[in-house]
Amino acid sequence: MKRHFLNFAALAILFTFAACSDKDNDMPIPDSQAADMVVYGKIYTADNTESMAEALAVKDGKFVCVGTKADVAKYIKEGETQVVDYTGKGLIIPGCTEGHGHFVGIDGVARMMPGYKEPYSKLVGSIISDKMKTNPGPFLSFGWSNLDVQKVSTNNYAMEIEAVSDGNPVVLMDEGGHNALCNRTALKKAGLINDQGEIIKQVRGGDVVAIQNSDGTASNIASGYVTDEVVFWVLEHAMDKLLSDEEYMDACKLGVAELNKRGFTSYLDALINSFDDGKAYKYLNELDENNELTVNVAGYYAIRSYYWGKPEGGSIPETVTKHINYVSELNNLYTKGHVQANGIKLFADGVTEAGTGWISGEYKTSGLAEDKKHGNIIWKQEELNSIVAAANTKGLSVQTHAFGDKACESVIDAYISSPTANQLKARNSLTHVRNISDADIARCAKNNIGIAANLIWHFGGNEMYLNYYLNLMPDNIYWSGYPMKSLLAAGVPVSSSTDAPAGEDIPGTVVNIIGVSVTGQAPVQLDVPPFNTKELLTVSEAIKALAIGGASSLGIEKDHGSIEVGKYADFVMLDQDLFELEKQNKQQDIFKTNVESTWFEGRKVYSAE
Repeated sequence: MKRHFLNFAALAILFTFAACSDKDNDMPIPDSQAADMVVYGKIYTADNTESMAEALAVKDGKFVCVGTKADVAKYIKEGETQVVDYTGKGLIIPGCTEGHGHFVGIDGVARMMPGYKEPYSKLVGSIISDKMKTNPGPFLSFGWSNLDVQKVSTNNYAMEIEAVSDGNPVVLMDEGGHNALCNRTALKKAGLINDQGEIIKQVRGGDVVAIQNSDGTASNIASGYVTDEVVFWVLEHAMDKLLSDEEYMDACKLGVAELNKRGFTSYLDALINSFDDGKAYKYLNELDENNELTVNVAGYYAIRSYYWGKPEGGSIPETVTKHINYVSELNNLYTKGHVQANGIKLFADGVTEAGTGWISGEYKTSGLAEDKKHGNIIWKQEELNSIVAAANTKGLSVQTHAFGDKACESVIDAYISSPTANQLKARNSLTHVRNISDADIARCAKNNIGIAANLIWHFGGNEMYLNYYLNLMPDNIYWSGYPMKSLLAAGVPVSSSTDAPAGEDIPGTVVNIIGVSVTGQAPVQLDVPPFNTKELLTVSEAIKALAIGGASSLGIEKDHGSIEVGKYADFVMLDQDLFELEKQNKQQDIFKTNVESTWFEGRKVYSAE
């Protein structure tokens, strides 16, 4: 169904109030129905009427009244009801959803290891060797920059890392999570090279990159640089247990705490992997049973193209069926509480910003092989169709990574072909979606296909990134990226996401997502002209994509995503009024806003104090 968003002027005129749970607001209520908490302030509800309120009341973790101060007055019982007065201090918005992120699973593990987000030079300079002296074993890090390491190079990264790794497997993932530098031990253990470092196996869905000879030709010696699906092949086949069970639980706790700090109360984890036995499900559920989980989590389990094997058509091999059945069993197990295991994650291409997203044009990079000029095509269409249909039949939703317009077209074809797609709790969706045609936008709207938009990915840490992208992509692809406004105008179900911590030079907070969506700029690039201005959102549109749009993407919009009577009391207090900034044409000041506190089901789960 098409969504209608009011502009700010209309919003100001319609400063309406949501009703409380009682039909007669003048009637007293018994003491047993008194609120646990009442909050005063400027409250944007993000409900269907775009209403504002000045007070809300919470009882047993749910909103029982949303309206004026007079409306909620009768819910206050002296000595028992906590009263929080946030009047004039900023803005209160609904709890928000991170529609595609990586705060637990492999990324949680990486955060627990030394060298997180350190440059390659420091990793090989001292960090790896220091770790091997104090705690020898497999080493995983995350976050080096593609501006510092060249994919096609005469450098032998594998041997450089080998020299400081004391014979232990090492995988250094880049800032986007789609490339890695591996030492020879890891590559050999994964079956990709021989004792001499020669490449003996390529894995579907990515590349084992060879060292470049001085004359510009490729050798057969692995440089240590691997891409896309090969990264996870190495993790699955070469990396033994990285953390103890206690450390893994700590990683999950850190991820949840970081989400709350950023203003999130719901979360789609887009990369739970088989190589760690899906431990994230287990530990998140344990946190939930202990009343320590302070977000709703939908875990999407990654199914890799190499599980399929060689591209041979649409008949699903047993290896893929095994993984789908595993997730289906978990989905049946986690039917209550705040943890869902109701989805699988697929990759349809690489990353447009890295020259591997599947696009209709040709990349400007010289010397590309014919089959790489348009990017990386991971699945044959009949294979993608079969996996989506099989997952949907089991009641599992599918979220597919698709950056380029051709990848989006292929994924939408697969979703439309699935006979049970309309019976899912959470709709099938695409994430990233840097480029998409008008025709495919219309197809998404018509077929209830969601998009977890990811505009924040466009912005690197400095202008060098933007110049790099412009010199890499065809001009029409570059300038038409991330069409947020067009998606909403067409009625596509849109949520917002960050992919954090992947590619995260700009922290993926609720505030920064809103700021980027409204300004087309980033807090570190305010002197750079706004990007794709015709696709910029209003403040209300940006909040709704994070709030009710995000909850809808997880299939929990009946209970979460807006500040309405009967829904769980998830909300965020910001220290500036974003609507007032918009009214004063000070949108850039959105980036100066802070999350003051985050509340989950009536509990304060983060405070800036």
